[in-house]
Parts: sequence; structure tokens; C-alpha cells
Amino acid sequence: MRRWSRAVRRRFEHRTLTPYGGELLYPAGVRLPQDVSQDLIVEPSYSFTWAYNRDVLTALRGQTGPADSVVLDDLDASMRDLIQRTVVWDSPHTVGGRGYTHSIPNYGRVLREGLAAHAARAEAGLVAALAQNGDDAADSGRVDFYRGLQDVLAGIRAWHTRILTYLAAWPAPDAVSAQRRDALVMALQQVPFGPARSFYEAVVAYNFVFYMDDCDSPGRLDRELISAYEQDIDAGVLTRPQALAIMAAFTDNVAANHAWSAAIGGSLANGSPAYNEVTQLCLEAVHDHHRPSYELGVRPDMPDAVWDAALDAVGTGCGQPAFYNDGAYLAALLDADLGVRHEDCVLWNGGGCTETMIHGCSNVGSLDAGIHLPLVLGDVLDRQLAAAPSFEALVAAYKEAVSEVVAEITGGVSRLQEAKARLSPQPMRSLLIDDCIDRGVEFNAGGARYNWSVVNVAGLANVVDSLAAVREVVFESRELSGAALAEVLACDFAGSEALRQRLRRCPRFGNDDPTVDDLAADIARHVFEAFRSYVPWRGGRFLPSCIMFTTYAAEGEKVGATPDGRHAGEPLADSIGPVAGRDRHGPTAMIRSVTRLPLSLAVGTPVLNIRLGKTLLTTPEGRRAVRDLISTYFELGGLQIQLSVVDRDVLEDALIHPERHEDLIVRVGGFSAYFNSLSPALKAAILERTEHTF
Repeated sequence: MRRWSRAVRRRFEHRTLTPYGGELLYPAGVRLPQDVSQDLIVEPSYSFTWAYNRDVLTALRGQTGPADSVVLDDLDASMRDLIQRTVVWDSPHTVGGRGYTHSIPNYGRVLREGLAAHAARAEAGLVAALAQNGDDAADSGRVDFYRGLQDVLAGIRAWHTRILTYLAAWPAPDAVSAQRRDALVMALQQVPFGPARSFYEAVVAYNFVFYMDDCDSPGRLDRELISAYEQDIDAGVLTRPQALAIMAAFTDNVAANHAWSAAIGGSLANGSPAYNEVTQLCLEAVHDHHRPSYELGVRPDMPDAVWDAALDAVGTGCGQPAFYNDGAYLAALLDADLGVRHEDCVLWNGGGCTETMIHGCSNVGSLDAGIHLPLVLGDVLDRQLAAAPSFEALVAAYKEAVSEVVAEITGGVSRLQEAKARLSPQPMRSLLIDDCIDRGVEFNAGGARYNWSVVNVAGLANVVDSLAAVREVVFESRELSGAALAEVLACDFAGSEALRQRLRRCPRFGNDDPTVDDLAADIARHVFEAFRSYVPWRGGRFLPSCIMFTTYAAEGEKVGATPDGRHAGEPLADSIGPVAGRDRHGPTAMIRSVTRLPLSLAVGTPVLNIRLGKTLLTTPEGRRAVRDLISTYFELGGLQIQLSVVDRDVLEDALIHPERHEDLIVRVGGFSAYFNSLSPALKAAILERTEHTF
């Protein structure tokens, strides 16, 4: 802890400052990978503490003298040894993460108390640890922990001082820029070390911590900022347009860094709705922006004004916000044996894409790993399809194989967590996440109030469609034997196109067909419950999720042909929904299929993507239909739904003329992305999504 904390200090003492251009907030713009362009050998990583760039070391070795070469050789040996000791588990079952960790700092505590209060708590902890252990005691971990935090705070203080000096000397080109600079300097003289006294100071502090934490997830913006907003509005020192401009500046900074999730709305601890004026400011500021990934907690009593603001934002094509069933999230989290207090539970927030955590006080593996269900199915079919005596026996064999893989995954994740606790402490998150300081325990060692692991479940719809096809053509109609089907799959349907088309006509998940949906629910329940029966090394539970962000194309490349008529290498299903283009009976049928799944067991977040024609949100009738669809989905038990609002002809033109559509945004899995940034396979998969109308 002490060594890595000192590295954090040195980084802040020497990191390059981003250029200032008269913005309302600073730091601004892209966070310096500038840290990367400075040819760093060991780079900071908010998920893994560090990343090692051996190519830079090799290049520098050729430019240095013998003494420095010895140092570089020693560093190379040390880092390679460290990597070897941290890579304790390797598996094809990662699906978007292997020990990855997004996080949400306790922004509100910095706004209310200032970092000076964090420093005072660290000092008090150090005094107590020294009194108990002494400098030379065998158990000096707490002493090192608190001294490490003091190094981190010293580095932040140095960075803060350098920023103030730079801004004060910045030559403003005009009066407006000078006024903004002066206001910013005045605010930074107070925050983040002192408590914020105004809405502007609160957002300046929020922005500072966002960059300080390397631009991860902003968290509960409306909850943390509303009191300062109302105070200033009531005092007449702030207008709504001014507040919107400030929120727009913060939105620009989050989007510039392709940063992550912020939950808004939902419920307060006393059960009342949490919607407020800042909720609406967030929704207005995100128009035409692909980030932050707003997660709007929906209650039956959500005000019409918030619905309108949300649909207005979606209508700009930005994919924001995604809609979350707040009551169902609260119930599922309280029922998940995580030990979450009710007053904390209402602060649920997706981190990263949308992996469920608690704002300001949790350490959640996100994503820690993921089970690749079609890979498991392929192995079972190779071994047992030819000789399976019945469909039920085949499904039982598949479930048994899934259980074995889940045991391997959960064991691997626990080994990764233990290695991170020993070898990759997180000094910044230990400073900013409750209750690390008060416990004197580092973030990765279990210092956060809540610890659990979110794991991904990939390709559920592919498996279900494949099993449904096997049931129909092999066991019910007996059109061909299991052995014959296995041979066709091994050849990727070469010379068997008619059979492939026959398989594609079998029942599909996503069309309100109970024969398929019940099979999907049975498989899903088995997978979800298998994960939830294990406890990770750091504590809590494994929470299943279905979050395929940009991974469903690449993960499909690993899988051979499948009995649903899918060719080898084609993309998997997108998250919890049907395979793209296979839901042919309208949006209501699709959501009825999805809500037959035991979604509350996958509260890590089961993402559901739906594509709507853009004109749908241009009429009162269309907007009402979209609102009713979301409400109906939640009434049926759905947890999350996100909308891409773009017409097919626009997507087709963007494939041919990408230069015409540089600002085209689509919703992927848990976040929005620029269409042009996606791989060809992902673009094709998004085009294949059913475009729903009403």
C-alpha cells in the first residue's frame, strides 16, 4: 500500500496539466493519456492499479547508459514477476472482464466535508494504529495503509496547487473567459479540500474528483447536487439556465472521456420519490451526448415532467437515458443476501456499463468474469448429442456442465481477488470509498462497506433457440438423428442450407411462445442460482448479469455452428434479449418472453436493448406508446430497458457513407456508442435488430 501510494503521489506531483480554454470547469477535456504519451513504463489503471508497457521500457533501454540499463532490467524483472503472481486464473469464460473493477467514489462526502476531513480521519487512524502497533510491529498493515493515504493526499494537494497556479496565470482572451477563470480559481480555493458552499462549487468539486479518480463513473449526480442547487435558487444567486450550463460543462467532460454510469431518480430512503430539478437538468444536458450513461430509476409515480424530459433526450438519438425498474432493483438487492442496509440500497447505481453497486461505499467486481453459455453447449453437444436418449437427458447434461463451469469461474475469481488484495492495492479508492479509512483496510482487501462480484451470462438466447431446435427436429419430429445433426454442425452447414433454413424456422425466444420461454426460464434459473450459491473471496455474493456491451460479436467468433441455424463465428445474442432479428411478433411479445425469465436473480443487470424508429418519438401518440411499453415491461417484472432510436435507412447509409454519420449514436449493452466506432460485425448485428413500431 505504501509503495503504490507513493507512486500515486509522484504521478500527481508531475502529471501534465490539460490545456485550459476558458471552460466553466477544470480539469476539462480528455484526461491525459498524455499520461501514456509521456512514455510511461508503468501506467495508472483505475481497475488494476497499474499497467505495464514493456515496449516503452525496451525502447528506453536502447537510449540509456549502462547504469540506467541496469535499473530498467531490474524493473522489467520485477514487473514480470508481479504480473506472473497476479495472473492466477485464465479461462475462456471471461466475456468482457477478468477481475475488472469499476467504482463510484463517495462524491457527496467530498462535497459536504472536503478532503481536509479525509486527511483528518487518516491522521487519526494513523495515530491509533501507531499507538496499538508501533512502527516496527509485525502487524504494521494499518500503519502503512494510513501513511499511504497521507502520500495520496499530499499528491492531490500538489496537483491542486499546480492547477491553481496555472489557472491564475492563464491569459484570458476576452472578458467572458476572464470571468469564468476568476470564478473557477475562487471555487478551487475552497474545494475540494473544503466543503462546497454553492452549486457551482459543488460541481467544481465533483468534476475535480471525477478526474482525480481517472474518469470512471459519476454516480448519483442529482442526489448529491440537489441541496446546493435548491439553496442557491432560493437565495437568488443562481438561475436555472446558469445551472444547466454548468451541468452541460460536466456532461461534456464525461463524454470526452467516454466515461460511465450515473443513476438518477428512483427513491429516497423514506420511500418517497427522489426526482428533483437536477434530475431534469441531467436529462436536458445529455441531449446529443453518448455519455454519461444515465440510468433513470422509474417508479409508478414518476412525474410526467421527468417522463417528458427522458423521452426528449432519447428522441435526440443519444440513447440516454436507459430505464430501470427502481422498485424491483430495491427488492432484488435486499433479497440477495448482501447485507445492504435499506438507507444504502436506494443508492444503487450501475458502475461502468451498468454493473450494480452502491454509490460511494462498495467494491464490486465489474465485470469479474462471465460464463460463455454457447461454448458450454458446444462441448456438451460434441460429447452427447449423438447418444442422448432423450431431450430431458440432454438438458440435464447441459445443466451439469454449466454447474461445473460455474464452480471453476467462482473459484478463479476468488483467487484473483485475493491476489489483488496482496499485490494491487487501490490507494485512490481506499481514500474515496466508505468505509476504508474508518476500518483501516485497503479497498481491494475488503475495506469497502459492501463487497460482491458481478459476473456476465452470455448467449442465453442462442442456447435456448438451439435446444428448442434440437428438441423439435431430433426428438419430436425425428427428422434427423443427433449424430447426423452433429456432423452438419461440424461442417458449418456446408451443403446443408435447406436444413439450416429448416432449423431457423423452429420456435425462437422472444415471440411469446411458452414452449421456448419456459425452457429459457429453466436454463436461466439454473445458471443464476448456481452463481448465487457461491461467496467470493472478498465477501458478498456473485450477482449474475447479462451485459454484452460490444462483446457479443467477438465472443461469437469463438463458437462453431449451432443448432439454431447460426453459422460458426456469427455474433451471439445481445444481453438478455432475443437473438437480433428473431423477435417477429412485436415488442409486447418480446417483453413477455423476457419477463418469463427469473430476472430478479440477475440483478447485476439484465440489459434489454430495443430499437425504435425515430419518428415514433415525434408524435404524442408515439411517445405515449413508448412510455406504456416501458411501464408494461416493468409491471411484468422487467428490470432494465434501453432504447436506440434510429431508422434502418440511416443505419444502412452509415454503413456505406460513415463520413456522413460521424455523430450517429446507438445503444449497445449498458451504454451508448458512436456507430462509426463499432466493428463491422457489431454494426451488422445492430442493423439486424428488429425495428419495433406500434
